[in-house]
Amino acid sequence: MMNNLQKKVKGYTRPQQVKAQGLYPYFREIQSEQGTEVILDGKKLLMFGSNSYMGLTTHPLIKEAACEAIHKYGTGCAGSPF
Repeated sequence: MMNNLQKKVKGYTRPQQVKAQGLYPYFREIQSEQGTEVILDGKKLLMFGSNSYMGLTTHPLIKEAACEAIHKYGTGCAGSPF
């Protein structure tokens, strides 16, 4: 028997309705590096919707600094501060 939350989740169809209208309100896969221009669905587009609008995520010095930080500190979330 389903509880109230399971019934609400099962009945929540708004994302599917929006997607059927040709809209997709979620992140879509970018087929290129992040930068001022990206490839999305095979098309080159200007990227204004990220923190990389200046193209710094692909800058060689930024990438080198990120690698050094990974070697020094590791990766991943350490967990909840509880």
